[in-house]
Amino acid sequence: MGRLYWKFFFFFLFAQLTSVFGVGLAVWAHNRSQENSQSLIEASPPAMSVLVAVSATLEHGGVEATRKMLEGWPQRRMPQVFVVNEAGEDLLQRRVAPELLQHAISELDKDEAVRSIHANDGHQYLLFVPARTRGGQPSFNDGMEGPQGPPPDMHDPSGMRQPPPGELSDDRPPPPPQNSGMRSRFWRVFPLVPLSAGVIASLVFAALLAWYFSKPIRSLRQAFITATDGDLEVRVAGTMGHRRDELSDLGRDFDTMASRLGALLQGQSRLLHHVSHELRSPLARMQMAIGLARQSPEKVSSSLERIERESMRMDKLVGELLAFSRLESGVTNIHKERLELSDLLFTLAEDAQFEAKDRKIEVRLLPHDDFVLEAQPDLLHRALENIIRNALKYGPDGSDVDIDVTSDPDAHLVFIRIRDQGMGVAPHELETIFQPFYRANSGLGSDGHGIGLALAKQVVEMHGGKISARNISPVGFEISVQLPYLD
Repeated sequence: MGRLYWKFFFFFLFAQLTSVFGVGLAVWAHNRSQENSQSLIEASPPAMSVLVAVSATLEHGGVEATRKMLEGWPQRRMPQVFVVNEAGEDLLQRRVAPELLQHAISELDKDEAVRSIHANDGHQYLLFVPARTRGGQPSFNDGMEGPQGPPPDMHDPSGMRQPPPGELSDDRPPPPPQNSGMRSRFWRVFPLVPLSAGVIASLVFAALLAWYFSKPIRSLRQAFITATDGDLEVRVAGTMGHRRDELSDLGRDFDTMASRLGALLQGQSRLLHHVSHELRSPLARMQMAIGLARQSPEKVSSSLERIERESMRMDKLVGELLAFSRLESGVTNIHKERLELSDLLFTLAEDAQFEAKDRKIEVRLLPHDDFVLEAQPDLLHRALENIIRNALKYGPDGSDVDIDVTSDPDAHLVFIRIRDQGMGVAPHELETIFQPFYRANSGLGSDGHGIGLALAKQVVEMHGGKISARNISPVGFEISVQLPYLD
């Protein structure tokens, strides 16, 4: 497990534990307060029935009738009603816990389980039924030993008189130990089971969530290490499973990056191979011309012409290589401006016609609508010029080279098609002719280096366009350039 796994794990674990303990303690506090407020006074239907009966007897029958009624009451099977006067004395002289009396006075106006009646002896009596514990004994028996004090006021229950120790009825069992009651009450009201379940659930889900996030990151890290070692065939999208999130997108982006880097490295390797080959040939011819000039001084002039011609070829090759390298690496920034396509094509056709007149090739610019492009004029001029010169190179003498322009108004695209009447290329070469240093097997000799169409492809794509090639039946070859135009 990595460091990120544990960071996720502990972060989510602490967050969930905080929530669990917060909710658990809130429930515990609520239950504690509910028990404190409801356990001292009994409000069950049997207790309320007895309370109503005693209240009616005290109100209409008087104190003596009520005493006789309570004395004959079965203490173990029936709820016991306390009848307490202003001095805190029960009608039957039973011990009354101070906190019980205080609670009854505080609940007088809030709860129907506590009643106040003015009896015929002139005293105001408070009537209530104390709650029973689990063992069936009244809760007022629990630990109520305390110091003696003066009789309290019914409306000021801060200090209640404790009866003498002998007032407690002998037929009642002794109160349970205070510490035992507190422990049992604590475990009864504290939400131990919900908190334990919440902790376990938090632990499991935090571990799963941390694993869910850290597993693809570990796969990516291992893939980066493998790629650093030179293996660009590594892929991680398959290890992501069926995820549909940012991490799976990152894995796919890594695969795309690795594929692109592999293609670039292979392209650079091929480029280095082709450059060395292309430079070696003119250098070899130049060395031969120099050796011929040394051996035959009378042939110095022709040797110098050969050397000059080969040096010009090398200079052109180096220039094309530099331009292609800048375009492919993205170093060259395009400075676009509004360009009239008709003016550009007219200039290209005029220059091409001047070059082709010796071979009696006619360059025809077919009628078309005018379009306004947003492009860098010199780059686009160079790209289209390479395509037209390629058509002149492979077209037979006395043939035509047509430049046709059509458009797709809905897509705002213009199509520039340059057609020659040459032999074309093999179908499997229609895509590869745009690769650098690739020269189609046309059966015609050529002094080109295979950079022109690759350079044109780079320029067109940098302008947001596409380039393609096709053979024309029965004879002929066409290269189509697709570019966006302005309204």
